[in-house]
Amino acid sequence: MSFKILCCDGGGIRGVITALLIQDLDQRFGIVQSADGFAGTSTGGLISLGLVSNVGIDAIVNLYQNEGAKIFEPNGWFLDAQAKQQDRAPAQSTEELLRSGPGIFRCQYVNTGLQAVAQNLVGGGAMSSASRFVAVNSARLWDASDNSWAPCTISNGQSNTYRGISMVDAALATSAAPTYFPPYQVGDFGYFADGGTFANNPSMTAIVEAIYQGYATATSDIVMLSLGTGANPVGVPPGSVSNPLDWGVTHWLWPFSDGAVPATALLDLTMDATAELAAIQAQQLLGSNYMRGNVPLSQPFGLDDYKNVGELVSATQNYIETSPEWAAVRSWVQQNWT
Repeated sequence: MSFKILCCDGGGIRGVITALLIQDLDQRFGIVQSADGFAGTSTGGLISLGLVSNVGIDAIVNLYQNEGAKIFEPNGWFLDAQAKQQDRAPAQSTEELLRSGPGIFRCQYVNTGLQAVAQNLVGGGAMSSASRFVAVNSARLWDASDNSWAPCTISNGQSNTYRGISMVDAALATSAAPTYFPPYQVGDFGYFADGGTFANNPSMTAIVEAIYQGYATATSDIVMLSLGTGANPVGVPPGSVSNPLDWGVTHWLWPFSDGAVPATALLDLTMDATAELAAIQAQQLLGSNYMRGNVPLSQPFGLDDYKNVGELVSATQNYIETSPEWAAVRSWVQQNWT
């Protein structure tokens, strides 16, 4: 008997893409009710925790479309430079640069708005109270047993170290994106950062956790639908690397785009590359029992680009209505999920 897992990538406000894709499949095939488990990272973790808490996908779509300003609540110094960055224009002075975001000396946003949204989404229950399998990824900044930081998959599995924490804590831990939100403290476990630092696509961590916790006995049991948050057209063309020896912090972590080089290139590379690697590996492991859907975007959208959420919605609707790739996803779901 198959164990069906719905996996949701990280990507900030671009989670609206994932939510809309789920909404389309749920309206046609009822995929949420028939899922045996959910897995997510960052914004995908919020979606997964909401779904396992029986929040309707329509409500989750509405959250992304209307609560962006609440989620991304400025850290007390929202200046003109941040607005320019969201409009994809460079800072005009050093002063603007040093006080803009993503945060250079301070995180760009407080997490009080995000916490309120998470509380409304998942309520006050513990991870262990979930009636179906759920797993989210986060990076623990200090593990005393190893004197180091550590990757964590937080789930409701019987032997999972973190199954007793609240769903709100899990939601804030998985979505504490470095430079955007502050590290999030979970009781005596210490501080956590966004799971996108190592598993922006949760496919592989979900496979391992489901088997390790006894929800599935082998990879042959698992059927997985993986949904992304949009494929941003970003990279570093050869012509943009005039002198490789110049590529220090000011290139890899520069907070504004510079020609074809994206803003905070290292963060984007980490999240995009880990997501793509997980998709490749999961496909190799599961074969035809794995399906991936993702919307190609015509331009980059930042994690906090909520002012342009309408463009993300339009791109997703166009993909749903016209893409042969999405038609293939629908066909796969009809054959393997229902």
